[in-house]
Amino acid sequence: MTNETRTESLAFLKYALERVVLAAGGSADHARYVADAISFAHIQGKLSQGLGVYEVTDLALKLGVLDMSATPEVINEGPAWAVVDGHGSSGYYALNVMADIAIEKARTSGIAIAYGGNHNDAGSFASYVYKAYEQDMMAMASNNTPPLAAPFGGMENYLSCPPFDAIVPSGSEPPIWASLKFAEFYDADISEAVLHNKPMSGKWLIDPESGELSDNAEPYALPFEGYGRVWGYSCGGQIETPRTYALNLWNEGMTAIANPIGIPVNRISDTDEFLAALDGKAEATTTVGGSYYLCINPGVFGPIDAVKAKSDDFVSTLRQSKTRPGHRIRIPGETAYNNLTENNQIIEVLTNHWQPFFENIAGQYGLSEASIRSDFEALAQ
Repeated sequence: MTNETRTESLAFLKYALERVVLAAGGSADHARYVADAISFAHIQGKLSQGLGVYEVTDLALKLGVLDMSATPEVINEGPAWAVVDGHGSSGYYALNVMADIAIEKARTSGIAIAYGGNHNDAGSFASYVYKAYEQDMMAMASNNTPPLAAPFGGMENYLSCPPFDAIVPSGSEPPIWASLKFAEFYDADISEAVLHNKPMSGKWLIDPESGELSDNAEPYALPFEGYGRVWGYSCGGQIETPRTYALNLWNEGMTAIANPIGIPVNRISDTDEFLAALDGKAEATTTVGGSYYLCINPGVFGPIDAVKAKSDDFVSTLRQSKTRPGHRIRIPGETAYNNLTENNQIIEVLTNHWQPFFENIAGQYGLSEASIRSDFEALAQ
């Protein structure tokens, strides 16, 4: 633990999230989906996608674009595909529905995709693709976001900073598991840098006047009152390489352009419009324009044990190969996988996420850290 994080019980974090979602009008299933996905990010060690990401849900509620009582619905489908209208619900609910549908269809079709739209933020996508992994299947999934990054060579934000997860079945070795974003930073990195008085991880901030690059977030940060993660920023977001840029555009094609009910990022409200909407001076869109969940069932095409054996052999070869002095060979996703297999119940939480969640978000429902913890401890007795 550092002064930037605090050590907490995973079970308490889940319980606190469920209590807040229920207080906000969500169903028991909805509360569980939110708590599971956000807690999963802590298991991964992706703290910026942890507790503080609930601020996006709270913001959507305040904007009036999120309906906690809504139930996502399949509005069109075929043997290997489906389209899910979120009806203004959260992405946590919609992506779980989409994942379950795609996994079930892939049992017989081998490959299935679910498209989603008219829903809000879904947090980290790791828990959704892990559902496929538990069924010995592959998955990749993402959604687009409000404009947070600039086109390569540009200065204005017209691109998403989308979460992306993909996973492959494995046996005894950690799975091949990609869990990343297709841009260099988003709002959480801005707030963390400013609140903890540190530079960004790279010179990715494009000055809106000069076009010069900086790693100092302070001049560009636009705090949202009461939040410790969700902030706006007045600078452009630099994408560092053409590879990431190409993947960002491809992912927009998957989430929103090929998606029959998807809305591309250039038609989603930006942070200025969200701020104006909070003051009643503008109308806002949902915080997500479109999403997809692609599931592949290798067991339809051949023996699944052979797939797992090849995956294990490949990963094992990488792990046992010669390392550079002072380095170790890393397998993406192995931290999350090890924590899951070891059932690790102790997690880290960013301090700038903790206080706003309990004082400002839970507090609006008459809840507090003390009252929630007291109820949690009473359940254990």
